[in-house]
Amino acid sequence: MIALVQMRLFVAVNLPPTVKKDIDLFIQDLKKIDGDIRWVRPENLHLTVQFLGNVHGELVQAVTEALHRAAAGVAPFTLQLGGVGVFPSRERPRVFWVGVSGDIAVLRQLNRQVQGELKELGFDPGKNRFSPHLTLARLRSPAGFVQIMARAEKIAAGKAFGVADIATVDLMLSKLGPGGPKYHLLASVPLIGVS
Repeated sequence: MIALVQMRLFVAVNLPPTVKKDIDLFIQDLKKIDGDIRWVRPENLHLTVQFLGNVHGELVQAVTEALHRAAAGVAPFTLQLGGVGVFPSRERPRVFWVGVSGDIAVLRQLNRQVQGELKELGFDPGKNRFSPHLTLARLRSPAGFVQIMARAEKIAAGKAFGVADIATVDLMLSKLGPGGPKYHLLASVPLIGVS
């Protein structure tokens, strides 16, 4: 019996290195405060469009073709990153994030089209409403959170973490390891809609 190779995949909008560098400087400042928090490595910073989970390797081509169909109707767009917050709430912080603004309507359109095309392949879009954000860290417990959040809000007040011109939607592979996940680009699909 031949074992089918499974890969942990997600669809993302990746950020330019200049934006990742600016956000990493912010993270390095916040790391000086003790907290029970797992920070995202700068090379892993991205905006998730849809998480696919474990996918059989033979479906990668079909997923890539679905992304081409989804991207055909979406023009390149621009996002700004700034502001901070947490999910689900300050009382129960689990995910610490930077906000996203700019061409959010286009990002939402991309999300809808990707989900629509991938639903045809059997991928569940999930029940959660798409909430554009850039995850910076996951909190294991609230220890140190109040101090981290206070410092983050002070630094982020009136500051933008950069502008990202988005021209592709990317299929990403996540390999889990002892040092955390490592992400690898499997396919980069150009946004070719007319703006």
